[in-house]
Amino acid sequence: MEAMWNHPEIHKVWSKSKQKQGKVRFTHDEKKRPYLSRVEIKAVADIVLFKYLNTLKIKSRVLCAIAEVASTRFVDGVEGRPGIMGIDYSTAFWLYLELGHRAYKLESADDLNSPFVSMYFGAAYVAWLSEYEGRERAPQFFVQAYFVGPKNVNPQDVSPLWLKFEESLSKYEETKRSGDSCSIM
Repeated sequence: MEAMWNHPEIHKVWSKSKQKQGKVRFTHDEKKRPYLSRVEIKAVADIVLFKYLNTLKIKSRVLCAIAEVASTRFVDGVEGRPGIMGIDYSTAFWLYLELGHRAYKLESADDLNSPFVSMYFGAAYVAWLSEYEGRERAPQFFVQAYFVGPKNVNPQDVSPLWLKFEESLSKYEETKRSGDSCSIM
């Protein structure tokens, strides 16, 4: 929570809405489902990438757009896919056990309902997919592979998931240009 309060955009938004440090609550939709705002999800992605996956070339806005498509930013996920990143437990556990992504404990599928845990394992999976089979992959491949699995991606097909991703990505466009030319998207 402290890392969220230290994020400049979050501090500004939460202070303006009269949140008290240490006592922030999720926003809920009309069905009482907790979700993260776009500013909050961007902060979660920024923090996870900075603290645990800072060697990745993937930008936080890519992760935010994937979360937007996967869960509409609902904390508990949607349609049987847990958490904000919608990564299933078996994939997250494989990343944890086999690939050594252990910044967060992963004991059950419920752990993926924590926004930071879900973002961490989702980002690790995106990183793995972006270099699938030992070669750098285009965003169109790894985004589609994230949802349907790498063996089910048809490179000639413009999937509806890709189109949703592009639409979501536009909501996270950066306002200022960065000198980072080698980062993915």
